[in-house]
Amino acid sequence: MAKQARIRAHKLRDVRLTGWKDQIAGRWSYRRLAADPDWRDGWISFDAVTWNPNDSLVYCGLNSIDGDLLYAFDPKYERFECLNSKQWTDAFDVKIHRTLLIDPAERCLYFATSMLHDADQQREAPGGKVVRYDPMRREYRVLGAPLPHLYIQSIAADWTRGLLYGFTYPAEFLFLLDIRTGAAETLAYVGNAISFAQPHNAVVDSEGWLWGTYAETRAWDETTGTTPVRLFKFHPDGRRFEWFEHGLARRDRPAEFAETRHKQDHGFCDSMLYDGRRYIYAGSTAGVLSRIDTRTAAVEKVAEAMETGRFPALALRDGQLYGGGGIQGRTELVRIDLASGRLDHFDRLEDPDIGDRPARIHEIAVDAEHRLYLGENDNHERSGYLWSAWLG
Repeated sequence: MAKQARIRAHKLRDVRLTGWKDQIAGRWSYRRLAADPDWRDGWISFDAVTWNPNDSLVYCGLNSIDGDLLYAFDPKYERFECLNSKQWTDAFDVKIHRTLLIDPAERCLYFATSMLHDADQQREAPGGKVVRYDPMRREYRVLGAPLPHLYIQSIAADWTRGLLYGFTYPAEFLFLLDIRTGAAETLAYVGNAISFAQPHNAVVDSEGWLWGTYAETRAWDETTGTTPVRLFKFHPDGRRFEWFEHGLARRDRPAEFAETRHKQDHGFCDSMLYDGRRYIYAGSTAGVLSRIDTRTAAVEKVAEAMETGRFPALALRDGQLYGGGGIQGRTELVRIDLASGRLDHFDRLEDPDIGDRPARIHEIAVDAEHRLYLGENDNHERSGYLWSAWLG
């Protein structure tokens, strides 16, 4: 039986938007969208959220066409602070997608920029930037644009070796960047011509292995294989890859409310989270939670957790695994006690003061008191909000 959470919306912008279904979707170009003042300035998503234990603030990476991409939210006073990203963004830096990473030693944030523009502007667009932000000094440093004209969907960090990894879009490459020197190296391609295969976010384990997903190629065939999306791991010492022939766990039956493109479960990775010891937890776009053993690469199905068919958000605190997802306004949260395996499900995510709920949950963060912060994205009727939640 689903439980009820206490939900509150926090509004950075609050612009009502019209015309998506009957005028814009499938019709407008990006140039036209960016030229419309309501959509350019009002259509924002909270794509990346992280709680910073050093200052007890929630840092928020936005999808925002105007280039205003980074904010801090103070839960105590329930107010946002603009961190002035426009001092370094250009017209094509419109999104911090995944993720905002905090270096535990220097206490700085690292992130990268992604894109929304069409192919006809690719030669104008310089490429996604990797950026360092120092919260104490309020200073940015752009480390570079590792792959010209391509943008960065997600990053992962190996703090011990001072390395960042990134996955590019639209062409799917994996790159490595040395934080100290800014030198970048392209390591591999992970996609193919017919599907999107990179992980929504990758993770690095305690032995220095980067874990992610890749697509089978099958350039000689016209039929998708039985495992179109598979796991890999990479180690920087010796530039070693291990390409596995298996992927994440699948559904036994299609998700009831899943979008058409997720009806057939290929095991696309929607989220990854490392527990710091042995296991990686991964949510799929079909709503399945898997557990990956980093010692053996074996995959175990934990639960078919999200009936709506998206699972892009995971967070961990004190042995409690929190997950968020959902589509078409059917947003959900789960809480799993890793010791007992108990799963609690929360689908009544409406703020009673405004009578509204997040359209989608893209990422979640959890603070020391187990308060959740939910980043809402892809709302086509209003600006996206940051939401906070207490689970009963």
